[in-house]
Amino acid sequence: MSKLEWRTAITLELAERLIPDPRATHNKLASFSNVEVAVEGGFLHVVPAPGNRGGERDVYIVPASMVRSVAYREAPRSGNMHAS
Repeated sequence: MSKLEWRTAITLELAERLIPDPRATHNKLASFSNVEVAVEGGFLHVVPAPGNRGGERDVYIVPASMVRSVAYREAPRSGNMHAS
């Protein structure tokens, strides 16, 4: 298994309610904001309640086919961005 590259997603929309609500685990959610995500093969790894990266946290794995959208911000790299 490769080391995952985690990013903070501004929004994550799933096709169905698949991941437990961190505040009420008996409810499942399909829409999240400010969650950590990593892509590996055809799967999206999701941490719905980001916390200390050194400590334990719940990670859910969702097939890519169940992901409607993921939005995140990336800082521009010096010299690689060109205005049109």
